[in-house]
Amino acid sequence: MRGGALRFGKSRFSRGLVACTALFLAACGDDDPPTPGPGPGDGDEGPLYLVHSAVETNGSRMSYFTLVDSLDEPQTLDYENSLELPGSPRLYAAQGAGFFAIGAGESPTITRYEVRDGALVPGASLSFLNLGVRSMGAQAVHFVSETKAYYKDPGQGIVIVWNPAEMVIEKTLELPAEVIQQGYVTGMSQWASREGEAFFAVGWSTPTYDAVQPGTMLVRIDTETDALTWDADERCRDLSKTARQGDTLYFFSGVINGLGYAVNGAGEAGQQDCFLRISPGQQTFDADFVGSVSSALGDGMVGSVMAVTEDGTAWLQVADTAITPTAPGTTYGEWYSKGWSWWQVDFDTLTGATRVAGEPGAYSGFTLASGSSFFVSQASADYKLSTLMDLSPGEPAPGVAFPGFVLDVARIR
Repeated sequence: MRGGALRFGKSRFSRGLVACTALFLAACGDDDPPTPGPGPGDGDEGPLYLVHSAVETNGSRMSYFTLVDSLDEPQTLDYENSLELPGSPRLYAAQGAGFFAIGAGESPTITRYEVRDGALVPGASLSFLNLGVRSMGAQAVHFVSETKAYYKDPGQGIVIVWNPAEMVIEKTLELPAEVIQQGYVTGMSQWASREGEAFFAVGWSTPTYDAVQPGTMLVRIDTETDALTWDADERCRDLSKTARQGDTLYFFSGVINGLGYAVNGAGEAGQQDCFLRISPGQQTFDADFVGSVSSALGDGMVGSVMAVTEDGTAWLQVADTAITPTAPGTTYGEWYSKGWSWWQVDFDTLTGATRVAGEPGAYSGFTLASGSSFFVSQASADYKLSTLMDLSPGEPAPGVAFPGFVLDVARIR
């Protein structure tokens, strides 16, 4: 079904929502601004990453944002020079943008940050409260340019267009009414983009996250005009992860779909893993293509593509149904609990899949593709220390480590 074009949606210019914060950040909660010194972020050469991690104590969470020059160099962060924020904030960043943003953990507010002399310095803040946003979503922002960004809100079925340079809301784009389905939770995939356009897929799960509705909706935004179009597709569901290979975009089904399929078989709750693509020059999913990694894994294995690295390797997280619970009534917590391992396969051929060394364990929600490297997080049983492990060398190689657990990592330079 072709939804047509929606240009600009409902425009709301809300410059009065801007709240400027001129405070310099204190390291580890000190009252004085940090003293600049040599460290990550000094100079313009080489990559720069921002690690978002958290520590929970007696049910209270503290988040830390830490600059590092390398993810694969073994080192342990001590948070002495980290930005410390309470609650569950969100990190929004794009390589080369020259800035990043943090969504507040306690309110629908987003704040612009810059790196100056190795310190994370806040700028203006912007609230989405008057637009009905209840909380800031993970990976919800797509940066188009220094002066344009999109924020997708699945709770209301809208996309907010905002200016990260002036920190003002420009307009909202409204998705079709069928994005919201009574009795189901609306989910939106990661962003996928190429020159002049940005995409995401929409899906629907039960409130208990144990089944997903058949079908998906692909949303496309023309980033020059903000014209919005959408198309329904019934072949796959729960499309959550995305990848770009050249100018071809891919969308992969997720772990909730895998749960529904493993427990109930193909039907209303889930289906075998599935992915769709948008070829160069096309604006919708290719009508003659549906992919799956199931044939590469064999019987009893239920996998999901988590990322595709620049060298064309697809990285899969796979449940062994001989170990992972699949009895009728299995909850998502039980499904995540054990029997999961990491696999890699050539994405072009989907043959010769190999399992990464290590014992099966719990499902891991964090992954990061950086160039040809693929990182996952390995945490101690008590989460006192987590380590980013690079799986791409063949044998998992430890990199940066930190107290607590990782929530996000972004390359900002």
